[in-house]
Amino acid sequence: MSKVLYRTLIAACVCSCAWQSAFGLTATDHIKSQPRNAFYNNGAEGWYWYDDPAAQKLAPEPQPEPPKKADSAKPAPVKAGPEPFSLKWVQEMLPKYQELAWNDPTQENVQAYFLVQRFAMDRANKFSDVAQQVVVGNALLDETMRRPLATFANMQVDRVAAQNTDTLLKKVAEKAGIFFFFKSDCRFCEAQAPLVGHLEDLGFNILAVSIDGGNLQTRQFKDTRVDSGQAETLGVTATPSLFLMNEEGTFTALGQTVLSYSELRRRILLVAAREGWIKEEELKETQPLINPNNQFDLSEEMPKLLRAAAEPASLVGRDDHIEVAKQLTQSQINDLVDENNFISPDKLIGMFGKKAKTSGQTEGDIEQ
Repeated sequence: MSKVLYRTLIAACVCSCAWQSAFGLTATDHIKSQPRNAFYNNGAEGWYWYDDPAAQKLAPEPQPEPPKKADSAKPAPVKAGPEPFSLKWVQEMLPKYQELAWNDPTQENVQAYFLVQRFAMDRANKFSDVAQQVVVGNALLDETMRRPLATFANMQVDRVAAQNTDTLLKKVAEKAGIFFFFKSDCRFCEAQAPLVGHLEDLGFNILAVSIDGGNLQTRQFKDTRVDSGQAETLGVTATPSLFLMNEEGTFTALGQTVLSYSELRRRILLVAAREGWIKEEELKETQPLINPNNQFDLSEEMPKLLRAAAEPASLVGRDDHIEVAKQLTQSQINDLVDENNFISPDKLIGMFGKKAKTSGQTEGDIEQ
């Protein structure tokens, strides 16, 4: 080895030692200081350590979010509960205002209760006024066209209906008779006997059957017999007891109790109509109505009923305050009501302007 080469190696070693001494590093420390993904730590890669950048998946660039719409564009949410100032709202809220005024009777709470109460009464009056306008002269709805209000007219209608009933009962009497079961010691039988006697006067054949063998004092019938098993056959359990019997011997119970004369006559005609002995038109003639057969039967026809237009809620019945509630937007309503659509007394009174004084006088006209 030449002296020049030897001196060069010696100088290089000296420089290396000096560099390591300056930075406090050894060869081992140098290897340890390499990052974990250095070549020496990635032995699995072997000599094929090269990664193709084209094969790496590039992370997608973040997309800009669409601009958010202004909150004012969102529709105001509709709160649960009935619509304010509707019938259901008044039905639900009026007891709450009453309870609030009762538990805490401040002027504000009491005034709010009476305000809602007055609103309900005025709405009812308005409905009544419109209802009368709708009904008057309407053949479908005007009850005075069926039954007059005048007393003298009612007496005439009742008289005609009674005459028609008697005429129809005489017709039924030609096809049916009546069994009258009684006991001589039954005071209710004594009260019923004269009424059954009127039917005998109309032409009905009355067969009076004495269950205990005795006689009645208030009425003696043309055909009176002692029970010989008829009561048991028909299932008589109480007296007085009445049955209608047709020409074929079919019995129909009219009742096992005391019946008024009008109710007794009505039941006979109903049974006769059911059995087909009389016509429906004939039965209608017995109703105390004006021209009963010319009346509209709403149960059989599809009526074109008129209904009052649903006006917006007016304030305490005044027409000039209708617009106050009508012009409220959904957002304004949501600001007034809570989650149950209840309006606190202060907000309710504020809707109507100046608060009323305890003397009943107002501080001024209601503000719009």
